[in-house]
Amino acid sequence: MSNTLTETTLDTGLVHLTIENRAARAVLYTQGAHLTSYQPQGQPDQLWVSDAETYQAGRAIRGGIPICWPWFGDHESNADAPAHGLARTRVWEWELLAETEQRTDLRLWLDTDGTDPGFPHQARAELLVSVGDSLILALTTQNLSKQPFQLSQALHSYFPITDLSKAAIGGLDGQFYHNKLTGQSATWPTSFRVDQEVDCIVLDRGAPLRLNRGDGHITQIKRQGSRSVVVWNPWVDKSKTLSNFNDHDYQHMLCLEAANAAEDARLLKAGHSHTLICEISSEPSH
Repeated sequence: MSNTLTETTLDTGLVHLTIENRAARAVLYTQGAHLTSYQPQGQPDQLWVSDAETYQAGRAIRGGIPICWPWFGDHESNADAPAHGLARTRVWEWELLAETEQRTDLRLWLDTDGTDPGFPHQARAELLVSVGDSLILALTTQNLSKQPFQLSQALHSYFPITDLSKAAIGGLDGQFYHNKLTGQSATWPTSFRVDQEVDCIVLDRGAPLRLNRGDGHITQIKRQGSRSVVVWNPWVDKSKTLSNFNDHDYQHMLCLEAANAAEDARLLKAGHSHTLICEISSEPSH
């Protein structure tokens, strides 16, 4: 297979890029710089998107890897500011950086001018996407203004789960976490299983993570510039309230997100930058 990079415009107005090389195939939407598919050759898709997704302009896509930037969750002081920041519904500029038979590299970027609700700063978000036998995302934030600002963010990765009762996360045992549902804090249990709604921020040391998906494969997540991980599954009741999400979708996905959240938020001084890197790969579980 030769390398291909095609650009397609949907009837809804959204534009996506399809990247193919000898190692993998990926689909990336220019709205939100949003990856919705990453499939290494001979393997199942490593990302999950709800069948209920309608891909509408101006609305965040439910699944794949949404980029939460320049804040994660609700804005701490502005109720009019959108949840999870500005990036998910903005159209990013893009260019092809490099390609070989085994890997394709793209650069996407988004600029702010200081007029956005909740973010009165000039900044640039730049995402480097590298598609090959692993998927590498490097999200760099540059403070282009004269004042510092607080940065929190997440690569909100939705992973497919075949059997949620068997899904297991390795690499977080004993780490301190905040339970956003109860407001309580504790250490992450060795035998963690998803059997109820989960919405946690784990503060860790940035070690590699391993997600046993229950389909004979393990997703490995390596990070740089991240000392926090978000773990999320909406379970039964919340699933019924989510847009573009089927009632039973919670059984087939788990979000495990490289982040800078809670105490891992970064103060970015004028002229400075911070880079969050996540590498996703897959291997057999036995």
